[in-house]
Amino acid sequence: MVLAGPAMTPDTTNPDTTNPGATDPDATDPDATDLDPTDLDPTDLDAPRTRQWLAAREAELETYLARPDVRPLRARAERALTAAVGRGALGAPQVRGRWIFTADRLPGAEHRVVVRRSTTGGHVQEHLTRVVLDPSRHTQDGTQDGAPAAVDWFHPSPDGSLLAFGLSHSGSEQSLASVLDLRTGQVLPDRLTGVRHASLAWLPGGDGFYYSHYPGNRHYGREIRLHLLGTPQHEDPLTWAACDPDGLDWPDVELSPDGRLLLVHVSAGWSGTEAHLLDPRTGERTPLVAAADGKSRLHFTESGAVIGVTSVGAPCGQVVRADPGRGWQVLVPESDLVLDDVSVSDDTLFVTGERDMSSHIGFLDLRADQPMRLAPLPGPGHVAALLPTPGQSVMRNRVVRHLSPTTAVFSWSTPARSPYLAAWDVTRGRVYDLAAWERDEPPITVRRSHAGAGDGREIPMLVLEPPDVPPGTPLPTLLHAYGGFGLSSTAAYSELARAWVDLGHRYVIAGIRGGRERGDAWHREGIGPGRQRVFDDLYDVAGALIAGGACDPGTLALWGSSNGGLLACAAVVQRPSLFAAVHAAVPMTDMLTYHRHSIARLWMSDFGDPDDPADREWIAAYSPLHNVPERARFPAVLVTTGLHDSRVHPMHAIAFVRALRAARAEPDRPILLGTDRDGGHGVDKPSGRYVHERATAFALFLDAFDRHRRTRT
Repeated sequence: MVLAGPAMTPDTTNPDTTNPGATDPDATDPDATDLDPTDLDPTDLDAPRTRQWLAAREAELETYLARPDVRPLRARAERALTAAVGRGALGAPQVRGRWIFTADRLPGAEHRVVVRRSTTGGHVQEHLTRVVLDPSRHTQDGTQDGAPAAVDWFHPSPDGSLLAFGLSHSGSEQSLASVLDLRTGQVLPDRLTGVRHASLAWLPGGDGFYYSHYPGNRHYGREIRLHLLGTPQHEDPLTWAACDPDGLDWPDVELSPDGRLLLVHVSAGWSGTEAHLLDPRTGERTPLVAAADGKSRLHFTESGAVIGVTSVGAPCGQVVRADPGRGWQVLVPESDLVLDDVSVSDDTLFVTGERDMSSHIGFLDLRADQPMRLAPLPGPGHVAALLPTPGQSVMRNRVVRHLSPTTAVFSWSTPARSPYLAAWDVTRGRVYDLAAWERDEPPITVRRSHAGAGDGREIPMLVLEPPDVPPGTPLPTLLHAYGGFGLSSTAAYSELARAWVDLGHRYVIAGIRGGRERGDAWHREGIGPGRQRVFDDLYDVAGALIAGGACDPGTLALWGSSNGGLLACAAVVQRPSLFAAVHAAVPMTDMLTYHRHSIARLWMSDFGDPDDPADREWIAAYSPLHNVPERARFPAVLVTTGLHDSRVHPMHAIAFVRALRAARAEPDRPILLGTDRDGGHGVDKPSGRYVHERATAFALFLDAFDRHRRTRT
């Protein structure tokens, strides 16, 4: 699975590298498959031996897809995925006065664009809706050396007249920041580098902003600086210094409405957040949340009060008012609703949270002595988050914003319906559509279920099926889980899930430990020495599906991405007979050296520190690359990676596929590697390449199921 474009050693800003195999006459030789380990360095993507081996894997994958029995399977999958992806999606809202800004994928489009909508009386004025940022129009030909651009992040100014945004190429997420004047359509001369995953807070007058910055595009050492429009970046004063050049602290920034105080959250790992008030004129810092085992996300109200959600002392979260002189006042106490974030004003709050793998929204009137009330959402479903970042331990920022004191706006999706803008009018007690590409709710059955874990806990699940299928009916089943960093699996729309169910199959989402489906404790039980519990939860879910008659090992497939890719690879080596086929996307597999590549030291709070002898022992016990069994009967396996991935180095995928190939007992069992030469970690992957990759995985799954049926008959 190869798409045209240059190869690139990850984590470099130089795009001028050569195509794998371009200088090797034998680079596309399909027989060049089993090089001696000493001849293959998976960390050096430009080495001739590595390029030769990658080219052979590419040829092998194309040969597999060209098989007469595989081609129709892939064609069916591609049609279903194209339909599911092409429905369009509206992103999480940022509200500036009457304007709502979202990052949308228009129906049939390849990339997200930023759209501005005007509202009046709680409704969108459709005739004023405009695409204000199309990345293809703000770079030369929309490309860098032939690689398409994508919007990494965007932040409108307080009055909505300016838009700061970051673009990157080839999925690298190495943003270049610019500012667009929405009144004229012109991009200002300002250009900022070192702004990967930027946090940004505009000055009240719109003449500049505070922003997070990595000096020299380093992987670590994130700091906060002030940029005034029209000044060169090297003159930007330092506002918040990194603890050291290689420090793992992850500060982000919010500014009070009067511009006098900064609210700086500092994430250290994925379990704890500090929060400070900073006077940028004097440098005086006032701690609001000290280093603690808990996550927090605080905000300024219009008068400068600080209100937010914290899990310090409340693992499922509570809403508090933070006053430096008086401490915390609890506004919404902890309950079984796992809280994420809050949209604040002096008089009212809109709170987001989750329960049973579905999002919920609450309203609290600070002027009345009444408990929080919940929105009548058409659940189960999901409130969308802002663009994902890889290093924050603040609450996951599922976004609900005030349109008025008693009306909220948010992006909502269900497993059947693609994301759309919705509003909740508290006074009238109704939730309604503001803007949507897909108006109807397709007939997909969504059931809540659970599986018993080996230690007696219950693992929540969502089961998606075609309509009118009785529970437990045997169907080809695709299982998905994540299990890391306190990030929950929810009832969000997934193009992959929708396509799989549209093909007549069952899709299961498992809320295993390592996530936050049941609060911080659920996360903590799956990190450090407890990491194996994450994998065991997955096996317990698979076992429950099989025991319940939903499928058998020959009709059960698994997929996961990133941390979920690590999960999938662990399943391949720990329980190779449990699944018929596995797709691991951008996975981590070498857990003894992972921290030496890209930005991966940010993840040691979950995965452990391999340089610590105490950690290394239990890390070695779960590291997929170091536990590949000899002469094993593996499932059919597809591992995919992007050569520009700035989060997970492609060496993880390369080394793992090579190890599986060397150890497999059945040479004809597919062990395949898909390499996206113009791709990264998958954030805003172009629609066409997404469909290509996932259709390949579907074909592998369905081919494995067919093989199972043939052996049984």
